[in-house]
Amino acid sequence: MLKAFTRLATATAIVLVPFFPVALLADECPAERALYSLDTEEGRLELGFARAQNYASIASNLYLYLTTTQRTYWFTFSVSNGYSGMTLLPVTDPTRADAKPDGPQELIDLSSNDEATHDVLRALRFYALDEDFTFWFEPPMSGEPAPAYIMVPEIGLALWYGAGDLTDDPDADRDPVPRGVFQPEVCLDTLPPPAWP
Repeated sequence: MLKAFTRLATATAIVLVPFFPVALLADECPAERALYSLDTEEGRLELGFARAQNYASIASNLYLYLTTTQRTYWFTFSVSNGYSGMTLLPVTDPTRADAKPDGPQELIDLSSNDEATHDVLRALRFYALDEDFTFWFEPPMSGEPAPAYIMVPEIGLALWYGAGDLTDDPDADRDPVPRGVFQPEVCLDTLPPPAWP
């Protein structure tokens, strides 16, 4: 009887183990160490956070980076009052030497009344979720628990029709990113030096 129970418990544990990393990552991994992935037909996408020496934006002390099959894109967070939620704002690579004096360059003029600019911003909505799929109202912060899941469902629209708006790479062209949920892959053991500023 005990032997049969042990086998059943072992088999159950083996089946359930793949479901535990999400909860463990959310509870134990600080946001700046969390690495997320999304497998696509084009290849694997990675999403993660980089610490800023001070604050990347008024909303968070983290930058977000998205690595596609073509390049890495960098963003800061913007949080609006009320029901507007969180939006990603594209910036140049904050780890490069040219970002040291004043931080990375913003790639979108937020004061613009251009409809195309507004379309890009609408495509950069950011959603962080708990393991029970509760939506966060504030972006991740360094030292705080990482989200269980991340979604940027319309970013593919911006990268397909206007990848050049999200990077200073002059060769940027259509970059296919499907809708999907970025799931935690690993909690990193080591971190690079903080980004500027």
